Amino acid sequence: MSISNVMFLTIYSIFLVQSECHNILAVFNIPSKSLHLAAVSMVEILAEKGHNVTLVTAYECNEKQKNFTHVFLKDTAEVNEKTFSNYFHFDMNPYHILYTFEQLGIDNCRATFNDSYFKKLISSEQKFDLLIVDIYLSPSLLYLSEYYDIPVILYTSMDSGYSTNPFLGNSAPPSYVPHVMNHYSSDMSFFQRLDNFLITMVGELLLYLYSLSRHDEIVKSVFPEAPDINEYSHKASVLLMNSDVAIAEATPKTPGMVYIGGFHINENKPLPEDIKNIMDNAEDGVILFSLGSNIKSSHMPRSRVQEILQVFSKLKQVVIWKWEDEDLPGKPPNVIVKKWLPQNEILAHKNIKLFITHGGQHSILETVFYGVPCVSLSVFMDQASNSFRATHLGFAEWIPYKEFTPERFENAILKTLIDPRYTEMAKKRSKIMRDKPISPRETIAFWVDYVVNHKGANHLKVAALKLSWYQYLLLDVVAFVIICSFVLVYLIRSITKYMFSSFSKKKPKEKNH
Repeated sequence: MSISNVMFLTIYSIFLVQSECHNILAVFNIPSKSLHLAAVSMVEILAEKGHNVTLVTAYECNEKQKNFTHVFLKDTAEVNEKTFSNYFHFDMNPYHILYTFEQLGIDNCRATFNDSYFKKLISSEQKFDLLIVDIYLSPSLLYLSEYYDIPVILYTSMDSGYSTNPFLGNSAPPSYVPHVMNHYSSDMSFFQRLDNFLITMVGELLLYLYSLSRHDEIVKSVFPEAPDINEYSHKASVLLMNSDVAIAEATPKTPGMVYIGGFHINENKPLPEDIKNIMDNAEDGVILFSLGSNIKSSHMPRSRVQEILQVFSKLKQVVIWKWEDEDLPGKPPNVIVKKWLPQNEILAHKNIKLFITHGGQHSILETVFYGVPCVSLSVFMDQASNSFRATHLGFAEWIPYKEFTPERFENAILKTLIDPRYTEMAKKRSKIMRDKPISPRETIAFWVDYVVNHKGANHLKVAALKLSWYQYLLLDVVAFVIICSFVLVYLIRSITKYMFSSFSKKKPKEKNH
């Protein structure tokens, strides 16, 4: 190793040791268990770097890590327990989902701002250097950056999209950037572009004409002195996206939009002994079946459960199913049910052959990271678009839940198990995902320091944030051009008419002379 390299590593090591530690407030109030677990993973990363992190979520947390304080939104959790399950159905159209989830976000933020534990945190004299918020459905939380007078970093569990672009001025032309509710590729037909345009406009209208004003009311109901939400909604310059180029198509990104997909994945955790024994002894391999943390398999109609079990009974592989009830009547011998499963560790095992998933972002990231093909039964939200991309990229088969048939399900499973191209494409995508200059965990740590050290990193903001909506869309320019065109046409017509009129009057006089 050269002397210059040694000096660089020495200086770099000193910098890491002496890097300043910050007091960070992280608020993830969306009532989703998977988002809560992602937030805990992020807190662990930052705490390991020496930062003092206060995490606010609507779930209890048993972590006892140093530098980590958890605020459990107990009142919010109780409200969500009564209402949130009503939002999940196995058959919802995209427009219904858009409105339903915007309303969910409003109700959830209202519960958060009125939560006694949240108010206790706010009324304390604790100081923070940085705010991290999950921006999805929660723009009112951005007021905390104003309240504490600190910079803010946004987080999203998806790629950039309708829920994040407005807050960073990011461009996403509906002509080739599919809306998260649509399962299209960037190469859309005319009618797909039309559909994509319509749902994009509906989302924009919902945000600007409905949601933002109600989030503003929520903030002012607790903080009457708060400025208008438009004055602080564009304060962020950095967005951490739990996505990756390995699973997403290339779309426009502002300089502060950063991929951190898979940061929650820990390769070093061992399997529980009982599951390890099952997987080690599975001669024909293992299939993992899980619909994630928000959708419960036990809520499916009994007839559908029996159809799935009938398909599983024909397989020679062991099927491990995340099933939330105590038992599953009528299950065949090759099906094992567990209330909770270490999904990450199971996918890392050498005997895993296939992952049957709901197509959630975390699940797609994990199956790609470990190079495991999958069959997706999407239900709602981004699951359809995630599943479509996975199929488009060649490592998955996709069946929308409402289009499920036993025959189609069986064919999809056998196809992905038998055809080696699915595994090959999964491993190819895994290689892309792993090929990075620094890990997602180090990326998070870097950007936290960067934003604090540069006092919000406003130099990363695009000028679009300074424009009103009609200026951004060039409607004022279009209006000016149209008006000028009409004026020009009117003048030309008037002048021409005047000239012809004058010529006509002179012509008869010349004849008489």
